[in-house]
Amino acid sequence: MSETDEERAVELGSVILEVLRLLNKSEAEGSTVPGLEHGELLGLLRRGPHPEVTADELDRVIATLLGNRMVSELDDREFAWDRGRTVGRRFTLSLPGKEYLLTRVEKAGRIY
Repeated sequence: MSETDEERAVELGSVILEVLRLLNKSEAEGSTVPGLEHGELLGLLRRGPHPEVTADELDRVIATLLGNRMVSELDDREFAWDRGRTVGRRFTLSLPGKEYLLTRVEKAGRIY
């Protein structure tokens, strides 16, 4: 059974919210270097509510979030002591992304 366009859009929306939630959580927990890399986001999504998400789907989600200025991109290479390695291109939650996430939380009455 193939997914309809509407089902794919709902799933994409769900992944978008989860990425925003993960970036918000990362920011709240603090790190020696802000943001999450693509691979880190993909791993967290797959271990969480979206085990079937692909790298291409995450690329589309990130492109959508960047295009709507809901996330910011950092591309400076820096050693992250808490990760024990140098991190590269990563993403952080921007103010519009945080506002959107909070609006969704208020509507749903819960954190995604």
